[in-house]
Amino acid sequence: MNCKEARSLLSDFYDQELNQETSKTLEKHLAGCSECQKEDDNFNKILKILNKLKTYDIPRDYLEGKKNTKKSKILLVHKKLSKFIKRMIDV
Repeated sequence: MNCKEARSLLSDFYDQELNQETSKTLEKHLAGCSECQKEDDNFNKILKILNKLKTYDIPRDYLEGKKNTKKSKILLVHKKLSKFIKRMIDV
């Protein structure tokens, strides 16, 4: 398994969606690859942050009123969230 393959499997690994053979191969790769270990550590940090976030039930009709939201606003939220996660990882 190469690094690109290993990194693409991290999410499925944590969601326990990989078969046993693939999981073991990934674990073996992570044990021997310091770069992928860093990626795995960052992935774990992000999961911990996301698990701490509060969730809210949104009424079904809420998004109907938001159909005209400009792309730029969505991109701004995405950028802010990305910066927040990066800051949390660097802590």
